[in-house]
Amino acid sequence: MESLFLKEILGDHTPHCGFKNTGTAVIFSNFQSADIVIGQPNFETNSSTPLSGASLNQPGPVTVSGNQLYISDSRNHRILGYHQIPTLNGSTADFVIGQTDLVSSNLANPPTATSFSFQWSITSSNNRFFVADATNNRHLIYNSLPTTNVAADVVLGISNFTTVGAGTCSNTDLSSSEGVSSANGKLFIADEGHHRVLIWNTIPTSNYTPADIVLGQADFTSCNPNRGGPTPTASSLSTPGGVWTDGTKLFVADSNNGRVLIWNSIPTTNGQPADLVLGQSSMESAVSTTTAGGLFVGGVYNVFSTGVQLIIGDANNHRVLIWNSIPTTNGQPADTVLGQSNFINNAANDDAQTGVAGVTPTSRTLYSPYGVYLAGKQLFVSDFENNRVLIFKGK
Repeated sequence: MESLFLKEILGDHTPHCGFKNTGTAVIFSNFQSADIVIGQPNFETNSSTPLSGASLNQPGPVTVSGNQLYISDSRNHRILGYHQIPTLNGSTADFVIGQTDLVSSNLANPPTATSFSFQWSITSSNNRFFVADATNNRHLIYNSLPTTNVAADVVLGISNFTTVGAGTCSNTDLSSSEGVSSANGKLFIADEGHHRVLIWNTIPTSNYTPADIVLGQADFTSCNPNRGGPTPTASSLSTPGGVWTDGTKLFVADSNNGRVLIWNSIPTTNGQPADLVLGQSSMESAVSTTTAGGLFVGGVYNVFSTGVQLIIGDANNHRVLIWNSIPTTNGQPADTVLGQSNFINNAANDDAQTGVAGVTPTSRTLYSPYGVYLAGKQLFVSDFENNRVLIFKGK
């Protein structure tokens, strides 16, 4: 199955992407309006041009380290950086990674240690920075947080920085890999094209380091969706686009099964089954629904948890779902929805809530929200087709 890009496409608790677990849920309300927009001058525009330090073209997930914000600007093959989280609409980035300046969007061929090709997830942990360089079939590791277009220090999925990864099914290769997270000195990668999640028990320090554990497959040389079966199981995956860990639990956005899988403790054996499923009524189900407990198949590419609450971008339902406590039962319904006024509506940019897609966005509508990230009381939503990132302030 094609990845998000081909179709059109973390962290220790201290400095872990700027998040500190306070033990208290941040509260949002249904159909809440965003407070700030990045990538657009206002809430009613969604153009990706002209290219500048204030524009975005189908942005992927964001990450925050301290007060520093990074946005994966996927179609411009760059990451925009802000030394402070913006407080004004349309703020211009302070620096760029992956391009030489803020008005370039070049696609390097062959790749380099300072270039990306439709990169997707980004994350930081213990001052390191990780980039899922999706269509180069590789992941890049920076040993310190970049604030200029510096070269990455380590590459996974290939042995050097100037070759596109072959995408072989092995313990070292990656295929259209889009998700990345790091916690407690471990690295987790959602290897989407191989229908698996890879775990490194220590952060790699050399190129092409093999993974230690695989999930979604029985071994490192098997790469079929749902292990070749007709339906999913607790130990299979189909195009997993996102992964998140708080160091205790593991969450995987299993896109083409329309679900998020939860492991209540970090897996230690190959093919270990998940403990819980969200978005579906059982581990063997993969149907699209628009309910408080359902997700749409093919649009679940990012998940975020604080250890207290859980947030999922349900992109094909054009909404974000929020659980104010970590779910404990299969198919547990969400508490809050953004982008829609209820858990039944699912049209894009539908401010009037008529069930018909709107022509222009507003401060409370969404159009394929793939990325979600909570830092303090600010929720960042990567509103992919509206070419913007929204910031919602919670209570």
